[in-house]
Amino acid sequence: MFIVILVSLLLITYQSIKNPERPPSLFGYQPFTVLSNSMDPYFNTGDMVIIKETSPANVSKGDVITFTDKTGKYITHRVIEIKNRNSHPVFVTKGDNNNVKDGEMVTGDHIVGKQTILIPGAGYLVEFVSGPIGFILLILLPLAGYIFLELFERAKKGKKRDKTREQLQNE
Repeated sequence: MFIVILVSLLLITYQSIKNPERPPSLFGYQPFTVLSNSMDPYFNTGDMVIIKETSPANVSKGDVITFTDKTGKYITHRVIEIKNRNSHPVFVTKGDNNNVKDGEMVTGDHIVGKQTILIPGAGYLVEFVSGPIGFILLILLPLAGYIFLELFERAKKGKKRDKTREQLQNE
């Protein structure tokens, strides 16, 4: 389990360094931390939303999608209406907690994906781990502890082997 988590973290870190303008993706799934209350009560600030990359054809009215606006900012809102523009679908979105729909319609090329999983409060944990103190406490210390225990066990087995050899030689 530890190795799977470590490999996943290394893969995500590599993707973040290689493509800093895009969020990391693991098998087409991307984590996003909720930064505002525009979707209350469906999800809250600090929750983590996992989205799956999808094509515009797979988006339906009522789906929660993540998309980019003109500035490249990521927004996660609900699709309230689907219209056609030049025989291509465009999506009218709105935050559940907002009084008005979003100002601009979302085109298919701005859709990042559709929400599949919601993990309450996990965004706070990710923010903590991504900082230096969280990285040390949750990654480096357990890794150092694991290495120390492994070395201790190997040294213990080595002493036991030496003791057994010594007893056999004395007989």
